[in-house]
Amino acid sequence: MEITIKEKKYELKYTIRALFIYEKLTGKTFTPQTMTDLYVFFYSVILANCPETELTFNDLIDLCDEDINLFRQFNEWLTNEFAKQNQFISEADDKEIDSKKK
Repeated sequence: MEITIKEKKYELKYTIRALFIYEKLTGKTFTPQTMTDLYVFFYSVILANCPETELTFNDLIDLCDEDINLFRQFNEWLTNEFAKQNQFISEADDKEIDSKKK
């Protein structure tokens, strides 16, 4: 999914690199429990997919304050990504159960 921030398009992709960046910034694994977790992960996804960006975390927060739709779009995308991951996990569990039955 693409999101436009300050007239620049950013590709949102859920990647290992984004998780690494989040861990480096926070010192913990990504478990979305607070708003801070979500905003830092939003920034991590941007950095992971556009490392040459000049957008700072403070810039992102200011822009989200000005236009809440930026965070809404990110949150919707992230919710969809979690749903996809859960589907893959369920399918893998089903295959494992099927193989054990044989």
